[in-house]
Amino acid sequence: MLTIIIRTVMIYLVATVAVRIMGKRQVSDMQTSELVITLIISEVASLPLENTERPLLNSLVPIMMIVAIELIVSLLMMKSRKVRSLICGHPIVVIRDGSFIDSQLRMLRISREDVYSLLRAKDISDESGVKYGIIEPNGDLSVITQEEQGDMDIESKDLKDELRKLDDKKEEP
Repeated sequence: MLTIIIRTVMIYLVATVAVRIMGKRQVSDMQTSELVITLIISEVASLPLENTERPLLNSLVPIMMIVAIELIVSLLMMKSRKVRSLICGHPIVVIRDGSFIDSQLRMLRISREDVYSLLRAKDISDESGVKYGIIEPNGDLSVITQEEQGDMDIESKDLKDELRKLDDKKEEP
């Protein structure tokens, strides 16, 4: 029994340190890779608790390797937009000039009703006053209204790229 208690405390401490090293985020704010890493760590951490015959080091080493991999991937994502886009995705415009872009909704596998719900959470009753409705990589909806847009130019390179892709699709026969 003492072995299980010691193992539990050690796994708890290592898993807590591992998650702290990866950064402070709520589950809803996590990127896909961070959520996957968290799930893997929890699974690996539970193995020595279920089977006391298994050496504790057999779980501690993989947890530390997973954290190291996550840190390396995070650094690569900070350095390269392509790596970040590959791992986390990129913003997707689903409303443009007050109209839904159904092809984008199908690609994301979300319905208009889902977007309406996200709009209502932002106190927007319908899409007609929305210049751009953008589903962010974390699943949030960002909204730029007609009034907010005004003469303002879009600064974000990833959003400019996304709008350029949409324009290219419109021009294709």
